[in-house]
Amino acid sequence: MSSITQAKAEAQKLIKRYNKLQAEAKTADTAEAARKAAEAEKLVSQISALQSAIAKLQAKDREGAPYKPTVPNKGSVAAVDSTSEEIRRTEAEKTALEERIGRIEEAQKKTRAQIEQLTRAKAELARLKQEAEKSAAHVAQERRANDERLQQELAKLIKKKEAEHLALKQELDAVRQQALKDAELLKIQRDAARAMIEKQKQLEQEQSLVSRHRRSNKGMLIAVVLVAIIALLIGFFTAYMLTRPLETNLVDTNPPKSEPSPSNDKAASSHSSTDDENETPVTVVVKPIGMYRDPSKNGQGPLMVKLPGGKFKMGSKNSLPYYDERPQHEVTLNSFSISKYEITFEEYDQFAAATGQALPDDKGWGRGKQPVINVSWDEATEYTKWLTQQTGHQYRLPSEREWEYAAAAGTETTYWWGYEIGKNRANCGICGSQWDNKQPAPVGSFPANAFGLHDTIGNVLEWTMSCFHPNYRDSPAVGQMWEGGDCSKRVARSSSFKSYENTLRTTKRNSYSPTTRMNMLGFRVVRVD
Repeated sequence: MSSITQAKAEAQKLIKRYNKLQAEAKTADTAEAARKAAEAEKLVSQISALQSAIAKLQAKDREGAPYKPTVPNKGSVAAVDSTSEEIRRTEAEKTALEERIGRIEEAQKKTRAQIEQLTRAKAELARLKQEAEKSAAHVAQERRANDERLQQELAKLIKKKEAEHLALKQELDAVRQQALKDAELLKIQRDAARAMIEKQKQLEQEQSLVSRHRRSNKGMLIAVVLVAIIALLIGFFTAYMLTRPLETNLVDTNPPKSEPSPSNDKAASSHSSTDDENETPVTVVVKPIGMYRDPSKNGQGPLMVKLPGGKFKMGSKNSLPYYDERPQHEVTLNSFSISKYEITFEEYDQFAAATGQALPDDKGWGRGKQPVINVSWDEATEYTKWLTQQTGHQYRLPSEREWEYAAAAGTETTYWWGYEIGKNRANCGICGSQWDNKQPAPVGSFPANAFGLHDTIGNVLEWTMSCFHPNYRDSPAVGQMWEGGDCSKRVARSSSFKSYENTLRTTKRNSYSPTTRMNMLGFRVVRVD
């Protein structure tokens, strides 16, 4: 087989392969098309190389071998004819090959056009991919922005809900405090009703006794009365003779200097002129040791009364319906000092200015000598710590037992002055003073008890440091404090300018949260000796 024939066969194979690649390129996806395009480009290079080889063969064929004329010899006409036929066949093959090469070149052009189209498609695909990536980045950015906006909105919503929760909590605390007040009022009303029933029973018993006496023999009654009068006179005389030297021994040989009451002379004179004529006098044997003020860094501390240690009966009698004040029990205390007056706005404001505390609201009733109100247990405790720092002496709130011992001042009656409320002896709802059921009075506006303490009945309730015990069971008999109890509630003692008869006693107990503030709640302080 000649070289040209071999080249033609090889060219036909390449053309078939090229056509197959074209068909595959039309149906393949973009990525496969790019691969096929690369392969087609390689095939074009091979076809170009083959064309160069064919051209060289054609050139060589044109040149041929050196011409040597043949002389008809020995009758070789057949050989000449055969050679001519071979030359014609060769030229025909050459022409066919040239046509084939032309077709191949035309196919090559088409292939190049397709390659360019594929290249453009590849570039378009890259552009679309880049735009898709940009679009994805833009979408991601928008998504992040949306997420950030959503987070901000959620944060605002959470903050709003937290504020609503806080407002609801404050409202709940206010409702709870109001519920406590309502419960206290209900208890007061219930106790008042019970007291009225008991008083009615006592009146009925007295009336029955009077009726029996009236039915008795008149002469016998006169005789009994005479005997009783004589015995009473003898008893008074004997008691006078026996108690005279004892009273002399109890007089304080170094009496403290008494300070004038913050109230005006007119108020003091009104107290002395309004005592009940039928009031039973109360004999008190225990007397205070003295009074003093501790100097402080910024002036002076509160006026203090030093009390002797001793025993007293704490709580209400077991016959009374005040179950949280029972059982009545004997308590022994050591000596301690307690403030003569309830702490005033003047004293508390000095502490608030020095420590940056908020000034408590005075309700428009004035400051100065008015008892401080609207202070929580925590704030009152902070005042005692500041006072300790200022004076160098240990101050604190009184315990329940210290407060009751000081308020009763050695008496066992309902009030330190007796069993009847009287008139103008204190500031309460029914005490007959100008401040009744209106507002607290300036401290010291009413007479002091036997220990020299003012306003232990009425005016304002007073915080103690004691945690709440529901009653006095298992209360220790000795010591200033009864440890334990529910410290989420702190005990406030006595009564206020809003209190009525059944809560006006030195044994009255109240309990509140340490954060409670009320316009009828203040405190006084104790110094540990």
